[in-house]
Amino acid sequence: MRRISAAAPAIVAALAFVPATSPAAAQIPLIPPPAYYRPALSGGMAFPVARSNFFSWIEFGDDWHAPRFRLVDGVWRLVGRHEGIDIGAEKGTPVLSITSGTVERVGWTFYSGTRVGVRGADGRYYFYAHLSAVEAGIAPGAPVGAGEVLGRVGNTGYGDPGTEDQFPPHLHVGIEDGDRWVTPYPLLVRLYAAAVEAGRRDDARLRRIAGSGDRARWDAVRARLYMGISLP
Repeated sequence: MRRISAAAPAIVAALAFVPATSPAAAQIPLIPPPAYYRPALSGGMAFPVARSNFFSWIEFGDDWHAPRFRLVDGVWRLVGRHEGIDIGAEKGTPVLSITSGTVERVGWTFYSGTRVGVRGADGRYYFYAHLSAVEAGIAPGAPVGAGEVLGRVGNTGYGDPGTEDQFPPHLHVGIEDGDRWVTPYPLLVRLYAAAVEAGRRDDARLRRIAGSGDRARWDAVRARLYMGISLP
């Protein structure tokens, strides 16, 4: 199975500084302090897991329709097929709405744990499962924009409300089109590539500003390029 994964810039790069041409310049790091990149939109859509510039990891592969087993009376039995894509990430990483739309469902289900469902502007239903938390204001009927924070990555589910740690932290993403689930994988690959490219451009821009020694401009631009959410 093909998998896509990436880690953030190395700590050596993160701790490098601009040559001290002035006291102000010496305080501008070539890589910004740990933070989450702003959502990068492609075709009006965003990759659903926020990327970080510091030791963040994201991994996913095409596990659409992979078999799902459950231990029933001491026997592992096939209970269904995986109708979504799992994205591995650290617990607490922001989960972003892929598209604009309206929140339809929030709360607990046995297999999905804490989940949020958004009816997209395109009419499709976007399903985000196993969350560790739901963002304030995310409730049925609430409008959301592409890239808006819905909650945080977790590992809830497969039990009564509050059950967690049955599996590693990850986000399950499902897309329902009409009366059937469709694979999100091609869309996720495209959105992830757009997010990576946007992050590279933003980092390069900040490096250029850091080289000028203009701390005020560096701070202002960085505030626009990152989400303002601290890493867990």
